[in-house]
Amino acid sequence: MPRGKELIKNTGILFIGKVSTQVVNFLLIPFYTTLLSTGEYGEIDIYASLAMIVVPFLTLQLEMGMFRFFIESNSDKEKKEIVSTSLFLIAKILIVASIAYWLGTYVFQIRYKREIYGYYLVISISSLLLQMCRADGNNIAYGVASFLISSLTVVFNVVFIYGFRLNVKGVLIATILSNIISSVYMVCTVHIGRYIHGESISKAYAKRLLRYSVPLVFNQISSWIINYSDRIIILFFWGTATNGIYSLANKFSNIISTFFGVYNLAWSENVIRCKNDPDSLDYIRRIFELTFKLYLILITGVINLLPFVFLLLVNGNYILAYGHIPILLLAMFFSGMAAMVGSIYIAYGKTIEVSITTVSAGLCNIVIHLILLGHCKLYAASISTLVSFILLFVYRCIFVKRFLKFKFEMRKVFLQIMIYGFSWIAYFCNNRIIVVFGLLTNLLCVYHLYKSNSQQLFSLLNRKRK
Repeated sequence: MPRGKELIKNTGILFIGKVSTQVVNFLLIPFYTTLLSTGEYGEIDIYASLAMIVVPFLTLQLEMGMFRFFIESNSDKEKKEIVSTSLFLIAKILIVASIAYWLGTYVFQIRYKREIYGYYLVISISSLLLQMCRADGNNIAYGVASFLISSLTVVFNVVFIYGFRLNVKGVLIATILSNIISSVYMVCTVHIGRYIHGESISKAYAKRLLRYSVPLVFNQISSWIINYSDRIIILFFWGTATNGIYSLANKFSNIISTFFGVYNLAWSENVIRCKNDPDSLDYIRRIFELTFKLYLILITGVINLLPFVFLLLVNGNYILAYGHIPILLLAMFFSGMAAMVGSIYIAYGKTIEVSITTVSAGLCNIVIHLILLGHCKLYAASISTLVSFILLFVYRCIFVKRFLKFKFEMRKVFLQIMIYGFSWIAYFCNNRIIVVFGLLTNLLCVYHLYKSNSQQLFSLLNRKRK
């Protein structure tokens, strides 16, 4: 299949799996808030948030290394070595972590200690198997497995919370069971056993996998810091009410962020598979340029529409969130584009470099937030997020040239940038005539982009590997 069409197909499949999870989380909000106390709901949120840090430590991101080297391998022997070595290393880590955890339970009193142990264990195993599905080229299995996890979680939550009144314990058990069933499905569908052989465990691959994967742990932690440090600072200085306003403003940018994340998942695979092709540099550059234009048009369209629907969607008590939304949308735009460049780093094995850039952005976000806190108050959070992601994007674009002759010309997207600037002014003026004009201009920009790039787009979509 041509590379461009493969990118679109994989994005669609992964999007279905990811969106199903987001929809389920959204639908469960009234269910949770009706049957759980605020304390119980907060406890569940803590467990879910900590998974973003705990799971990378339990797997050392070896599933990402396995995915990358599996794609590049040319023989069944290599694939068996990669999978067997990855599973062996993760099994050893999980055994050590399990022993440490259970010894810790004798020192510290932990509520739901069995359920918490199972919760993080099955999520770790599930994340490994999901990457195995992608590595094997079976994105349909990935999408179905993701959907199974989310849909079964709903069913089991209803049973354990509403039926048995297990509350927090019931949520943990529901997650454990849904991940187990999904994992069994993936093992049977992808036939993972054909890649597992004790004699295929390789010390050489163990070193390569660890060297590639371990830096990604710090990349994941830094991403978590960028996403959650603002809220911790807001809670400390301004309290829960102000944090509620900021959280609401983030709801709109999180929708865009979800799409960016799914697309980047497919893009990462696309880059790894095509990087050795003779025309790979031209392909990567052109797709990146088109994506930049489309992303910017997308967030401009959202900004044009929001003045008409904001008060229909949001209670008037949250009107202060209105001013933060365009800033956070632009921040998510640069975050998505920085992630695209980061995927190029990862495809070429530069995981240490990509982690350094993410750590730097995380520290930058905290420092700028604290500096602006006294003068900008809540806007310090959204501005610091925007600035840190802009710097992350610029830094990665500059330093990617150290190992790849990647060139991105801002003049080619100047029109989209101008239209975004006009839409931003119209948004804050909240003048309906200006906003309508901005919306029409954005639609004309979409038409212009199609007319000026349609031939190039069809060429990219149908360009096959050489």
